Amino acid sequence: MRAPRGRAAGGQIMRKTIALWVAALAVVAGSALATETPKQAGPYDPTLDGVKQLEAAAQRAATGNRRLLVIVGGNWCKWCRALDGVVHDSAQLRDELAAHWEVVHLNWSKENKNAPAMKRLGHPEELGFPAFVVASPKLEVLQRQETGRFEKVDADRLGYDTRSLLAFLKDWEPAK
Repeated sequence: MRAPRGRAAGGQIMRKTIALWVAALAVVAGSALATETPKQAGPYDPTLDGVKQLEAAAQRAATGNRRLLVIVGGNWCKWCRALDGVVHDSAQLRDELAAHWEVVHLNWSKENKNAPAMKRLGHPEELGFPAFVVASPKLEVLQRQETGRFEKVDADRLGYDTRSLLAFLKDWEPAK
C-alpha cells in the first residue's frame, strides 16, 4: 500500500525542505562570522575627526609650554603598534612626552584617511607609517619625520631605538 499523497504529505515535505535550508544558512552564516578577523586594538581611533583632535591638542598645548607630537598611523600597521609598545615600555619616553608634549594619534586607514587633517599637516602620510609631525600650539608644522631611522629589528620582534627617539624628542621640545 502506498503512502497517501495528500496535503499532509506535501506539508511535511515542505517543512523538511525549509528546515534543511534554515540549517544550511545557519552553517554558512556561522562560518562567515568565524572567519571574520577582529579589529586590532590600538591607540588610533578611526571614528575621530582628525582636525578636531588637532585643535583640542593645540588648545591644551597652548596652556603650557608644550608642543604637539602627532603620530600618524593606524592600528592596522605593525610598526605603529610596535612604536606604541616601545613608548609604553619606556619610562624615559613616557616622562619626556608627559613633560613637554601633547601627543595625538592621528588615524589613517581605509575607514578614515582624515584628509583635511593630513592636508593641514603637509601630508605626512606620504612619509609612510608611522610618521611624526612636530607642531606648535598654533598648529604650525615645525618638522615632518619618517620613523624608519628609529627602527630596530630584533630576531624576535619589531622595535624602535629608545635612545634615538628620546634624542629626537629632546631636539624638538620647546625652549624653556
